[in-house]
Amino acid sequence: MEPYTGLAAVYDFLVAGVDFEAWTDYLEEVLHRFGHNPRTVLDLACGTGKTTLPLARRGYRVTGMDISPAMVKMAADKAREQGLEVPFFTGDMRSFELAEPVELITCFHDGLNYLPSIGDLEKTFRQVYKNLVPGGLFIGDMNAIGWLAGTKPETAVIEEPDLTLIWQSNYEAHSCCWEINLIAFIRRGEIYYKCREKHREYGYLPEEVRGALQRAGLKHLATFDAFSFNPVHPDSRRHFYIARKEQVT
Repeated sequence: MEPYTGLAAVYDFLVAGVDFEAWTDYLEEVLHRFGHNPRTVLDLACGTGKTTLPLARRGYRVTGMDISPAMVKMAADKAREQGLEVPFFTGDMRSFELAEPVELITCFHDGLNYLPSIGDLEKTFRQVYKNLVPGGLFIGDMNAIGWLAGTKPETAVIEEPDLTLIWQSNYEAHSCCWEINLIAFIRRGEIYYKCREKHREYGYLPEEVRGALQRAGLKHLATFDAFSFNPVHPDSRRHFYIARKEQVT
């Protein structure tokens, strides 16, 4: 089962504490810093539109893509409810194709961590390169490998009126993988439905990510400690990567 197929309905609950408007503020600060003023945007691993819809509300012509059909449907439903014209489609970051290239491609909130190898990162960045206009930017974040390695085994039970969620997580050092097992009992009417999913996030060193960007043809511009313009450091929780498809001369 693809991530967030059965649990798409509770994804917004899981990320309820994340201020995605603040993420969009930071994105615009990064764009200003690099003198980039895009009109067209592709938001990879868009989920239920948490990072896509704020861009649409600010006037960007944004498209969202996610590997989970259930997440894409929820995102499209929310866009319609908010009166926003945002196209969404189901696709794999490693093989997507757009009808027309865009000026900015984003991938936020751990989407890149779901790629299980450096080769998969490079495949994704090659598709980013192919689907950007010359001069276009890529901006994406990843959970830092140091933070992932520092997580402790955890079991948590969350109980809400119509939901019981069991979260179990553990970091596997040999594979640099943070594994999360989720079991949810979701109430619909008088019946509870059980959903079970396994999620794996993989950690990569900054130099590994930079190398994959460069081999894909993108020019690495910066790696920032999240929500700042400071260099990354051993205690960084999250890294932001900025790269550009160079103009053809």
